[in-house]
Amino acid sequence: MAVLDEDFCTDLTAAEGDDALWPLPVVVPAREPLDWASLLEEAETRIKEEQVRVRVAELRREELRRSEADARAIANTLTRQLDVFRFKLKTATAKTASRATSALERRVKAQDAEIADLQLTLRRSHERRERIETGHQNEINWLKQDMDRERSRVAKVYREGKRAAEALRNQFDRQIAAARRRVEAREGTIAWLRERNDRMRAAIVRATALIASLREKNAGLRAEVRDLTAENAALTSQVETLQAQLDKLRSTRSVLSKALYGSRSERQKKPGTGRKRGQQRGAAGHGRTRRPGLGKKKETREPPEEARVCPRCGKPYVANGERCTTLFEIDVEAYENTVVRPRWRRTCDCASAPREVTAPPVTRLFETTPYGISVWACMLYERFVCLRPLCRVAAWMADMGLAISPGTLADSIKRFVPLFEPLYEAILAHQNEAALRHADETSWRVQEYREKGRSSRAWLWISVSPDAVYFHIDPSRSAEVAMKLFGSVKDTVILVCDRYSAYVRMARELAGKVILQWCWAHQRRSFIDRAAGHVRLRRWCQRWIQRIALIYRLNDDRLEHYDPAHPLERQSPAFDAAHARLKEAVDELFAAAETELAGMTDRARKAKPLRSLLKHREGLCVFVDRPFVPMDNNRGELELRSAVIGRRLSFGSDSETGAGFTAMMYSVARTLAMNGIDVRRWLREWLTACAENGGKPPDDLSPWLPWSMSEARRHELSASG
Repeated sequence: MAVLDEDFCTDLTAAEGDDALWPLPVVVPAREPLDWASLLEEAETRIKEEQVRVRVAELRREELRRSEADARAIANTLTRQLDVFRFKLKTATAKTASRATSALERRVKAQDAEIADLQLTLRRSHERRERIETGHQNEINWLKQDMDRERSRVAKVYREGKRAAEALRNQFDRQIAAARRRVEAREGTIAWLRERNDRMRAAIVRATALIASLREKNAGLRAEVRDLTAENAALTSQVETLQAQLDKLRSTRSVLSKALYGSRSERQKKPGTGRKRGQQRGAAGHGRTRRPGLGKKKETREPPEEARVCPRCGKPYVANGERCTTLFEIDVEAYENTVVRPRWRRTCDCASAPREVTAPPVTRLFETTPYGISVWACMLYERFVCLRPLCRVAAWMADMGLAISPGTLADSIKRFVPLFEPLYEAILAHQNEAALRHADETSWRVQEYREKGRSSRAWLWISVSPDAVYFHIDPSRSAEVAMKLFGSVKDTVILVCDRYSAYVRMARELAGKVILQWCWAHQRRSFIDRAAGHVRLRRWCQRWIQRIALIYRLNDDRLEHYDPAHPLERQSPAFDAAHARLKEAVDELFAAAETELAGMTDRARKAKPLRSLLKHREGLCVFVDRPFVPMDNNRGELELRSAVIGRRLSFGSDSETGAGFTAMMYSVARTLAMNGIDVRRWLREWLTACAENGGKPPDDLSPWLPWSMSEARRHELSASG
């Protein structure tokens, strides 16, 4: 049965009479967008497969038809041969006929049997063809039904796609209209910019003419510079003479400063309250100091045995209570600890059990040294907390019975660097999240620099946050070092510091992430230095010191009513009144500076501190609107004091590695002490943890840092008393 191609090419146009072409790449609005192109390709693939199957069935049917025709031709040929044989049989002789008849009969019977087989095969071929045709007809009918359903579904999809395409077309029209409006606006902007460009070109022409005139003036100024250069050579000799006089004046500066201003501070004296010093009558005392962490030892002292017998009658004495006396003692002595680990050998024949067992080996911080963790903890504590030089630490240990050469202690420094380096980096990372920090720097000595052909002078930098201290030793005092300490801040930070230019450059490069609060103590010192050695300026300097002291007192009064939990706008009325008085006093101070400076010449001796005061006004007034910011950098200088004492006792550092480790240990020790942690106990536990970790610092630093450890651990490591 032939299947025409027209049966599979029915028009798929929608019945409603839509004039859009099919297929269209549309997007049907649905919860999950459908890929109509892939669906259509899938349907076309299925149709092509069905067409191939129908074509194969037609070819099979044609093959069966040819087989039937061949079988009929063979049957006709045999029938004709049979008729020929029968005719020959009638015309042959009787003898020949009898023999031929029997042979022909046998042959006829064989031919009849073969014909019967061929007829049976032909009949079976007819039946098989009818079954195939019937099956293909049913399959074609099913395919037609599928095609009808597919046509209806495709028509539905087409209608939905057309509606979606119409919606998209409307949306595109709206977007095109909006784009046209934006283009018109930009054309207007372009026209305005062209007009402005014309004005700029005219200004450039005028500037070119002005530059030409300035060049002419510059030629005249160069001639004046040559004259001034000759005059400068003449003044050089006078400068040398004045320099000698200045050196002489500087030698008397400390004496004059001590005599005139030594007993005064930037805050000046506060009015007395009439209260006497010491314990007040009727006030509750603090009682005896509690020492819960102190170890206890009990010693019993019995009288001699002969004293416990009556000297007259000889009867013994009986127990009658006891008398207790409590004394606090200190017994520090080194000892040699021999750890014995017995070995146990098995007595059975079990091959799976170990042959011998013993206790685990003793934990050491450094495998090649015989010194225990307590020795290293004691050495670090004495060196970096008590600020003793290594030679004195070695002598102190020798007094306790443990003789260690200073060279052995110095060689061990490089082994400690990787143990404390993660803590050093964690302190700086924590400070980078603080909103307020102090900064300062002082000189340091690194003797190794002399071997490199340069000066041994280096610089010790410090960064102080509310709960951490960070030291850094560097051969440079430039802004690049300041960037190492403050260049990685997370948010905006207020930095209290002096007026050193490195901080100014660092703040400019960080573009507003660092706000500088200048130190008022340094500003006060400018007036003192300017008036040193000049009796006539003493009263003038005293007036300005009193004005600065008034700012300090008013700020202290304001802080008494300040609540850090609330913003500046939601403080108490008492705070608002104190804040208003402070702002008024600050404005009056700068107004007085402007008034005095306006009546002075540029070379006046009083002018320099006044110009400095007005120049740094913005940085000096940061604390006014931020009460949590201190006025001076005393916090940073106090934290720097212990390091300066250590520098004086040890004359700095011998090597660059030792200088880096010194800054590292100063940072760790001062941070722990600031948070009330017992540094000696912490060092011993930290070194024990490093030894148990294979000579490396623990991976988790949270139990060791004051701001991340738990309250229970903080209480355990807190300094006693």
